Amino acid sequence: MFHGRWWLATIPLSSLFLFSAALTFAEPEPTSADQVIARYMQAIGADRFSSITTLVEAGDLYGDITPQDREHATFEFYFKAPNLRFSSNVDAKSRIIALHGCDGKVTWHIDAHLNRAEITPAPGREYDCEKGYNLVPSGLREANLKMRLANKKEVEGRIAWEIIVDDRKTRGSAQYYFDAETYLLLRVQISGSRQTYSDYRDVAGMKFPFKITSEFTRSKMVTTVRELQINNPIEDARFVEPGVKDRAVTIDRAGSLKADDAASANIESPKPPATASTTDISTVVSSKTTPAPIAAITEVNVPNFTVCTIAQLQLIVPELKGLKPDSDQQKLSALLDKVGAKTVEIARNTPNLISRETVTEFQGDFPPTRYDYDYLILDRVQGKRVGLDEFRVDLKTGDKFQTDQALESKPSTWADVERASRELATSGSGRQPNSQGFATSWVHFYPLNRPQASFRFLGEQKMDGHRTLVVAFAQKPESVFTPARFLFQGKTFPMFLQGVAWVDASDFRILRLRTDLLAPLPEVSLHRLTADIHFAPTRIAEVSALLSLPREVNITSEESGSRFQEIHKYSDYRLFRARSKILLDP
Repeated sequence: MFHGRWWLATIPLSSLFLFSAALTFAEPEPTSADQVIARYMQAIGADRFSSITTLVEAGDLYGDITPQDREHATFEFYFKAPNLRFSSNVDAKSRIIALHGCDGKVTWHIDAHLNRAEITPAPGREYDCEKGYNLVPSGLREANLKMRLANKKEVEGRIAWEIIVDDRKTRGSAQYYFDAETYLLLRVQISGSRQTYSDYRDVAGMKFPFKITSEFTRSKMVTTVRELQINNPIEDARFVEPGVKDRAVTIDRAGSLKADDAASANIESPKPPATASTTDISTVVSSKTTPAPIAAITEVNVPNFTVCTIAQLQLIVPELKGLKPDSDQQKLSALLDKVGAKTVEIARNTPNLISRETVTEFQGDFPPTRYDYDYLILDRVQGKRVGLDEFRVDLKTGDKFQTDQALESKPSTWADVERASRELATSGSGRQPNSQGFATSWVHFYPLNRPQASFRFLGEQKMDGHRTLVVAFAQKPESVFTPARFLFQGKTFPMFLQGVAWVDASDFRILRLRTDLLAPLPEVSLHRLTADIHFAPTRIAEVSALLSLPREVNITSEESGSRFQEIHKYSDYRLFRARSKILLDP
């Protein structure tokens, strides 16, 4: 079923650093605009553009988009060699803002009022329907341009070369600013407007800006790329111009990011329109370069939960619908202290427990697979450190805990439990579920672990009949000593996480916790890993304290282009006697 297995319960990892010194030589400063442009082309990997056969971008628009919707919209852009193009902008209410495309000969445009315009480019102005994909702004590629190198200026906190470009035909002028160190394009200013480029990512040896800020006289808009795909197949149907009928546009989603979606928009209909195409994607990725020719590659970007806008966060975490935002971060420290104290209390009061666990796995169109386990939680208290370990035994295979033979309680008992569980996980007669560590998923809020993450108070929300205080967190990789792990083909890869916690406002216990990847793992093509964990206040016979235990966990992952789901359900929690013996059936 699943290709990988991941754990939240981890062991310390060690690192090996190799330091070496090498001679470096300073490159002479450019003396002309042509030299700056040449270094820019080299910096963005322009020589690799010809290897792009298809390209897809999907993302979000924020700011002053239209008079009707001044907050959020989504966009998609498609290219297929040699010269097919399609782009769409759709607002938060699924209304068309603009559609644009080229069928290789004619460029067409449909505006928000569903007015259609057609353009047949004149000689020398073919860039609307040009062959091949080119990241270089068209203003640097047109004929009849005069370029000159001006002085250095500070742009976005960087020292940049200014190049002034004059168009002899229109007598217009534009200023381009290139980072004096990296030579990446930082800003373009034309006639009172400006576009600022940032968050460059290396994708297949080329540099793409994942954030563009457009500023005009009275408005501002931020474009953020959520997903970038290169050389993935796209059907030609994707580029067919949509028809306008009865004041509505129907878009055929064939070849889109989600081939089974359909989107339509009607600017005059009072009824809720069909859902616009959006892509549910998660986290910032590291560089991944492939040699020419460029293989199919997907670059995914999810904002950091602790710094992105609430609108961005609600797109990624739809469970936040209904949140009453609160930007007052002065409440955060006291809230984290109370949540941390509650996690310590719950951990210290949780005895050794066993329960019934049912795991159902889903993959594509295959029938779901169900597994039944005995799920064991063992407490470990060492001074100020409190931990809960979890183990399983598969009931279907006959490999299970045998508790009918008493054994003297001694430290080796827990080693026996761990050995038995691990042996079962690797044996042919049984298997563990792909995901583990839910009993301790609140570990990010444990007082000793707080320095390893950043936190943000989001506001209040009703959740399952409770008034909850909502907190986001994001691990700081440089501060994490024992990250979560992903096991793939015998190799272990560290994972860093971010997430959202819903905290009961009455007693500060975590009722629900969602975690996501802080960054995908390009080494194993893991683009998404989401765990939605529901905790339930639980009474156990012979235990006076009210415990907080996992009730249901929903895992969703996107790995190597496939989507997987794993649902865990827990029932019949009861005490597990420490004086017991673990036996594995032969």
